[in-house]
Amino acid sequence: MGKNAKTVLFLILLLGTSLRVWGINFGLPYQFHQDEPIVVNHALAYGTGDLNPHFFIVPPLTSYILFFFYAAYYLLLNVLGIVKGSEQFASMFFKDPTAFYIIGRMVIGVLPSIASIYLVFRLAGKFFSRQASLYSALAMALVFLNVINAHYIYTDSLLVMFLLLAYLAMADLLKSPSLKNYILSGVCIGLAAATKYNAILLAVPFLLLHIFVGRKRLLDIKMLLGICAIAMAFIAFNPYSVLDWKFFLSSITGGIWHTYTGWIHHITYSLFEGIGPLLTVLGAIGLVLILMRSIYAGVLLLSFPAVFYMHLIFCSQPFSRYVLPLVPFLTIGAGFLFYDYLYSKYRLPAARVVIITLSIATLVPTFTKSVKADILFAGKDTRAEAAEWIRSNLPGHAKIALDHTFFAPQLKQTKEQLEAKESIVNNQPELSALKSKKLGLQISALNGEKTYETYYVVGEGEGAGKFLVFWPVIRSDMNALKDKNVEYVVVNNMIASDSMRRFRREILELYIPIAEFSPYKKSAFRESYDKIETTCIPVTYKELFSRKNFGPYIIIYGKK
Repeated sequence: MGKNAKTVLFLILLLGTSLRVWGINFGLPYQFHQDEPIVVNHALAYGTGDLNPHFFIVPPLTSYILFFFYAAYYLLLNVLGIVKGSEQFASMFFKDPTAFYIIGRMVIGVLPSIASIYLVFRLAGKFFSRQASLYSALAMALVFLNVINAHYIYTDSLLVMFLLLAYLAMADLLKSPSLKNYILSGVCIGLAAATKYNAILLAVPFLLLHIFVGRKRLLDIKMLLGICAIAMAFIAFNPYSVLDWKFFLSSITGGIWHTYTGWIHHITYSLFEGIGPLLTVLGAIGLVLILMRSIYAGVLLLSFPAVFYMHLIFCSQPFSRYVLPLVPFLTIGAGFLFYDYLYSKYRLPAARVVIITLSIATLVPTFTKSVKADILFAGKDTRAEAAEWIRSNLPGHAKIALDHTFFAPQLKQTKEQLEAKESIVNNQPELSALKSKKLGLQISALNGEKTYETYYVVGEGEGAGKFLVFWPVIRSDMNALKDKNVEYVVVNNMIASDSMRRFRREILELYIPIAEFSPYKKSAFRESYDKIETTCIPVTYKELFSRKNFGPYIIIYGKK
């Protein structure tokens, strides 16, 4: 690689890093992303010595990796004399989890996402020109969906990195069908599957490559050893899938929510909103053109996206992050289209200027959304504003009903409420000792802080007390509020069920608004334009650019 290419790649990586680090401390010390605590809490729980996750809906590799870094953090603090034991280390988390979440976001979100930019450059470079490779890397750096998910402690960015490592190994296998490349490809596929189960679909291009490289039998010794490598890598990084196989099987067969999302949902919503319509369409055209030019490269780069999208149609969830494994292939397709097809075909200087201009213009919309998202990440969340207002204006031990979980301001519950949760723990034998210990640490971490008697409102048909942290619950009707003598009610605009709409109307019989916190440029209370992406940053252009802040619209009501 020439000096100029290295400089350009360095600048791309620097730009990608800036977009991913900007606003990395969003929400802290609160936790406003529904899925982040799943990974963090499991990683910390391994510190008790029990490495069985007792939870397989999300594979444990992500939390195992985070546990390794938490252990290193503990050893560092211990050597420096800042903490003197595991109890003190755990107490740090319950007093202020900021450092733990920053570590997690960097290790699980930012670094794998940056690595994926480089890996796309490497993968594209296996088949295409330097210009096409650099463009693909630039697209990966700027894509809105990549940027926002790099801010989160969850499996998705890590999955993309392992997927690309598997593809690099398979690209080498295509050129050299050695036993080493078979085993390396298998290990990388197993790693990806241990990060998220649907990555096992990488076995499709793996099998096709085996056929392409001239094997006379479908299963020969190299392929068998490659399959063994997949299984061994998966088991090595998810050992309790074997050691606790009954619970593992019941979890993945009955506990994972999936549904039919339709043929175009993930195109029109996840891809068009997540990376942009033009990049989606041009990337897909580029992949088809690759297939027309080179059957081997085309089938390798198209087979996984094709089978993965079929999986998204019939057995997936509607959230935009589910298309992240498709993004690298679309960026490679776009890079090929612009620089190895159009740029090489049209040699007139004016035509090439137009091609370069169009290639850059294709990335402007998604880059603009990334910058807007980072501005919101770096700003103050309405839930944090509401929590600070409550602590400053409402008396301690006030009775407050919160109309949701992660869309409500996070308040410290009273010592009495935390102690009462022991009755739930005793009825939940799975990890009961660990949960009891957690409650004890939460109580000790109160340390004279202002606390509130809080209740979580559940609508008709909603589960009660599903999560220990969101208990006790109260039904969404006025009689329930009267029975508990609730003094204040907090509502938000993210819950769009009929029962919660009715509840918001009926509140006015007993309560009046005393404070409002709007994330919108125009402050009128309304429901979100984005009905699907409620985890954190909205995905739709209309909702994203209507905002001045992160978080839901919150209204606090007090008794008349």
